Amino acid sequence: MLKKLIIVAVVGGLAVAAFKGTRWASYVRSEIKSIREEAEDQIPPEQEIARLRNEVKQLDGDAFKVVKQLARLQSDQADNDKRLKSLEERKTTVKSILDSHAKAVRTAEDKAKAGETNALVSFEDQTFSLTVAKTRLKEIVKDYSLTEKELEQLRARMSTQQRIIDKLEQQRLVMTRMKTDLDVAIDGLEDELQALKLQQMESKYQTGTGIDGNRVAQIRESIQKQQKKFDVQRRELELLQSSDGPLPTVSGESVDEILAPVYGSKAATTKATPNVPKAD
Repeated sequence: MLKKLIIVAVVGGLAVAAFKGTRWASYVRSEIKSIREEAEDQIPPEQEIARLRNEVKQLDGDAFKVVKQLARLQSDQADNDKRLKSLEERKTTVKSILDSHAKAVRTAEDKAKAGETNALVSFEDQTFSLTVAKTRLKEIVKDYSLTEKELEQLRARMSTQQRIIDKLEQQRLVMTRMKTDLDVAIDGLEDELQALKLQQMESKYQTGTGIDGNRVAQIRESIQKQQKKFDVQRRELELLQSSDGPLPTVSGESVDEILAPVYGSKAATTKATPNVPKAD
């Protein structure tokens, strides 16, 4: 069974390797890329802006690492500065003791050279033989040399550390400025999105596409029906008021007088002077 699985795995691997070099593999990669790009285009801009803000927020972690390292080095540098001042003070003190003890040893050595058999050396409140005094002087020289060497090493370490601090501080400033620039750029994107939404909204309401067309049509139709109903009722009321009024009075004018505007005054004259037959 295990042998069969190994054979299947080998055959499958060879098939995949062979497929990678064909046009079908290129088609598949192209299709995958197209699908990915189409999916990215379908992402709402609000969601993309939120994603970008989250990405910028992730930079805070990197910036915090820089700040943390910078703070530690600055603290170490402060301690080294205190140590440097202490060593410099010690070096000055040891140098002063070394000079005074060397002077005392030289004085005793000159006395020994002059023939004094028991030349003694006084260091502060203690007195030593010339041999012991020289041994003590060597110890002071060794102490001075170690202090000077430690000072040199400390200065070199502080110089290197200061360069690192300067680099980290520069990196922190760059990251802060970069984050600020990115925040401003994303704010600009959000402002553009809001402005675009406003323009789209204004365009929709100006063209009427932003409102439910069916609902608007129904409302307008209802308004027209109601206006028609009001008009019919108003006309009915006028007719009823006209029929209920007093009947018009009969005019006392004759037919000829009524027809005078049409035929002129002849009709009235004829009526006024009737034709009388002559007597024989």
